[in-house]
Amino acid sequence: MAQPKHIGQSRLKEVLRRQDPPKCSPDYDPAIRATREEAPARSRPAQVWSDKLGRYCHALSSVEQKALLVALYNPSLFEIHEQRMLATEARPHPLSSHERATGMILHPLRGTIDVCERLDVINHHHWIYIDHPDGPGRVPVPFPFIGDFLLFLADEAGPYCVNWTIKGSKEEFSSRLILADKPARAPAKERTAVEMRHAIEERYYLDAGIPTIRIVDRDLPDMFLQNIRSLLLMMHRAPELDAGIYAELCERLQASTRTTQRPLDILLSMVHRYDVSLDALRSAFGRALWQRDVRAELMDEAIFIDHPLKAERRDPIAVFASWFSRQTA
Repeated sequence: MAQPKHIGQSRLKEVLRRQDPPKCSPDYDPAIRATREEAPARSRPAQVWSDKLGRYCHALSSVEQKALLVALYNPSLFEIHEQRMLATEARPHPLSSHERATGMILHPLRGTIDVCERLDVINHHHWIYIDHPDGPGRVPVPFPFIGDFLLFLADEAGPYCVNWTIKGSKEEFSSRLILADKPARAPAKERTAVEMRHAIEERYYLDAGIPTIRIVDRDLPDMFLQNIRSLLLMMHRAPELDAGIYAELCERLQASTRTTQRPLDILLSMVHRYDVSLDALRSAFGRALWQRDVRAELMDEAIFIDHPLKAERRDPIAVFASWFSRQTA
């Protein structure tokens, strides 16, 4: 879980303005935007465009950006809330206002204050002090935790949510000491605080039947990430190709996985046949692989337009299936 810079009353008001309640794409606004002004110190913020969502998605670290690409690649994903506020008080299930969930019986979120009281860790909640509205003095007000990614997915049984919490390593789920400039004065106390924050988040979502998945950098394969990042860049805000031409392109690209024909040769032949620009066909090539209209090996083979595609050996969706499951393993 990230934390906004400069926690205070004005920051609380801004987080609540954006997130209480959160909107859906393309109007979703994260509690912490991936900008130098808002991202935590020493973070590596990045914004990734999604055609499906019609907006930029915000990641606050390099490992978050990698995980975001994996999430966006899954065709079952129809929404993602990055840097989403964990409400301090009871709120409806995240799906409750979505048209896909009409008629569903959904358990509500009970709020982090309720969670902390049940876990007997209310001292681990964030608090700020504001001026008393009716007189002198200051009063404590809970400041919400901020989660990483809440995924909205759909399968044959309908829509559901999965919460992702993301760190650079497994050790960071129990301690921030490895990230600190100076050793902590009370390592055991610091470790307990970090563990409790993650326990609060998991219980918060479990109340609504939402599992939490822990993801670390070593779980994210470099080759696959390199491939889907390049595909996303190829198709970035590209114009739609004629449906018939796109279908032919997909058919020929899929057939080429059984030969040594390069994608570039296919694209060049279609440039001359249909008087379509190479840039448009190159973008369609990226879209075909990103949308899985063409199935080629993405996990273990580098994708280049001037190198033959290899037949798919490992389906990325199957490889990462547990990350998108309704139930934790």
